[in-house]
Amino acid sequence: MSTSPVSTIPTNKGGHGFLKSVLWFLVLCLLFEGTLRLFGYGHYTIYRPDQRLLWVPEPGRTLTVVNHLPITINNQGFRYASDLTPKRDDQFRVIAFGDSSTQGWGVDDNSHYSAVMESELNHGSCKREHFQVVSAGVNAYPNSLVAEKLKQVVEDDATRPDVAIVAYSYNSNFEKLTKLQGEDRKRFLRRVEWKSIARRSAIYNYVIEDLLRRFAYYRLRHLLMAGTLDTLKGMDDLDVDQFNKNLEQSLELCRSHHVQLMFLMLGSDGQTPEMPMHPFQKAMIDFAAKENVPMLNMIPIISTKDQKAMFMDPAHPTIAGHKIIADELVKTVSTLPAYTNACVNPATQVNSAKAMSPVQGSTSVSSR
Repeated sequence: MSTSPVSTIPTNKGGHGFLKSVLWFLVLCLLFEGTLRLFGYGHYTIYRPDQRLLWVPEPGRTLTVVNHLPITINNQGFRYASDLTPKRDDQFRVIAFGDSSTQGWGVDDNSHYSAVMESELNHGSCKREHFQVVSAGVNAYPNSLVAEKLKQVVEDDATRPDVAIVAYSYNSNFEKLTKLQGEDRKRFLRRVEWKSIARRSAIYNYVIEDLLRRFAYYRLRHLLMAGTLDTLKGMDDLDVDQFNKNLEQSLELCRSHHVQLMFLMLGSDGQTPEMPMHPFQKAMIDFAAKENVPMLNMIPIISTKDQKAMFMDPAHPTIAGHKIIADELVKTVSTLPAYTNACVNPATQVNSAKAMSPVQGSTSVSSR
């Protein structure tokens, strides 16, 4: 009895194997994403594109990139628990402008220098005023965007401060971003949008914002970008004239709105007064001296401390570092005419003081 040959049905084992591998990869990614979210990696602040300021933090309560501590952003983009409204007669408002160090990189809502200042001023000797000290610092802002943020805030009646503290930003490699126009500006804003989407992923935050930043960013930054933390490298393409022009415009703006402007030089890990300064640092110090703008230079103060206790990385202060900065700022603010007029002079004299001549080259009294 003859038998016919058994027919075989071809199978695509290779294709099934590939699909199975992809499926397992996706499952592992989901498990990894979920695990990382348990440790806070999926809850970072999102920065949305903005036509004027290029990127601004979205409001809400999230976590800091380093240490995963609470960070609260109000609806005006400030690191502050509540939205600002036009000042009451018994309020004295200080707003600090700067980059991630001013925003409070890696420290909680109560530990960045603006929050510590508010607590110290409200428990200080001046009992006539309720103090608001607000952080308007934004991660990665260069000095040019700090100046633009200052302009936006000072021109707004709801947010205008009595004292504006402008902290020097080490992100000088980004200074020319404000000059982007047309298609270049649109492309940059699209990149901000794409990054805001990517930053909602815990895996992206872990790999890019944590591992890459920790092991490569500060080691390679001076090779990739001009005008960075390394004061001796990348100085060939810096527009000091534009930097000075921004300072001049900020001072003029503050004077016209009766806001006391002051500067803050934060310093970085290991920086001492004897070291060569970044050209922008020197320009700010020279401008302050020329125009009699009050300035707090933290470099001679913080360089005498244990640097490991003061800085969590080459640029960002620890909680202890923020406390020292706040202490020194309170001393400086307490000497300003705006503070003296608010806390010492009777209220009836505060308004009349606006007509007085400027003190130390700055408007002596804020609009109250």
